[in-house]
Amino acid sequence: MRVLETRGLGIRFGGLRAVQELDLFLDQGELVALIGPNGAGKTTVFNMLTGVYKPTEGEIRFFGERIDGMSPYALTRKGIARTFQNIRLFQQLSVLDNVRIAHQVNTHHTFIDSILRLPRFGREERRMLEESRALLETMGLLAVADEAARNLSYGQQRRLEIARALATHPKLLLLDEPAAGMNPRETHELMEMIERVRKTFGMTILLIEHDMSLVMNISERIYVLDHGVLIAHGGPEDVRKNPRVIEAYLGEAAEDALA
Repeated sequence: MRVLETRGLGIRFGGLRAVQELDLFLDQGELVALIGPNGAGKTTVFNMLTGVYKPTEGEIRFFGERIDGMSPYALTRKGIARTFQNIRLFQQLSVLDNVRIAHQVNTHHTFIDSILRLPRFGREERRMLEESRALLETMGLLAVADEAARNLSYGQQRRLEIARALATHPKLLLLDEPAAGMNPRETHELMEMIERVRKTFGMTILLIEHDMSLVMNISERIYVLDHGVLIAHGGPEDVRKNPRVIEAYLGEAAEDALA
C-alpha cells in the first residue's frame, strides 16, 4: 500500500527554490532514507511533509489523500509523527510524563469528563499510562520513567523523543538525524532500536541521517538530494556506486564513508 507520495513537490523562499520537483514514495512497512550534504533541503522536505512549511509547488498524498497545506496538528491526528534534529523534550518533566503528554492527541474524553472525573476520563488516563510505560519498556527507558528528561544521557533523550512520537499512534514516522551527536556504541544501539520499532509496530519510516553506516545497513531504498534537487534514488548498492552521489555528497572519501 502506498503510504506517502510526493509529486513535483517544491518550495520557494523569496527568489530561492529550496526544493524543486521532488517525487518520492514510501510503501507500507518500508524504511527509506533521505540523504545529502548540509543545505541540500532534507529538513525542508520534512517540514513540508509535517505541515511546518506549505509547499509552493506540487502535492503530497498520504494514503491517497492530499495533505499539503494541512496544519502540523491535523497531520499528527492523521498519523504522521516526527522527531527533530535538535531534541525538543519537556526537559523539566519526567520521562513518563513526556510520553503521556503525546497521547493527548488521541484522547476522546471531554472537558466535562476531565473536570468531573467521569468514568471515561479515568479509563483513558489508565490507558495512556499503560501504553506510555509499554513504550518506555520497548525503548529501554522504563527504569528511568520517573527521572526528569534533562537528567538522561544524550542517547536516552533521543530514544525518549522517538517514544514520544510513537505515542501519537503514527502510521508514518519521520526521523530527522536520530544518530546526530551519538558515539559508535549509541549509534549501533539506535540502529537496533529502529529495526525493533519497525517490526514491533509495523511502522513505515522515512529517515534523514548523515551516518552512512547506519543508512546503508537499515535502509531498503535511498533518495539523495543536492541543492534541493533529487540526484539519485535506489537501493543502497546502487547509491553506493552512483558517480553523482560520490561527487556531490561524499567526494574523495566516498569509499570509506560507504564501506
